[in-house]
Amino acid sequence: MKSRDNIPTSGPIPFPKSSRATDSPPTDEDRAIARQHDAEIHELCRDTTLALQELHHGIANILRHTLEKMDLDVWTLVQILDERPSVARDLLDGEFYNLATATLIEYLEKLRR
Repeated sequence: MKSRDNIPTSGPIPFPKSSRATDSPPTDEDRAIARQHDAEIHELCRDTTLALQELHHGIANILRHTLEKMDLDVWTLVQILDERPSVARDLLDGEFYNLATATLIEYLEKLRR
């Protein structure tokens, strides 16, 4: 069976030859540059992770303070957030650090309405 452009469907598929055989091995300078880039990427990832953790803790603290000020009972919080009672109880007990940052933001938005 042949396709529209008359390329046979059976047999090996030709690929261009690799140019690796003609490339020279990396020099010490190339390796040093690669190590420097790796270190920069590692530092950026570490800084980003720390910033995201700090953001999560900050949002969690805002949610905790908001809930304390509102002084809601479990059933009112269940209705506002449209969540299960166990989730509402955990929130009122301050046990929400295992929740995603996006979820915490969603809860804050629902509480502000």
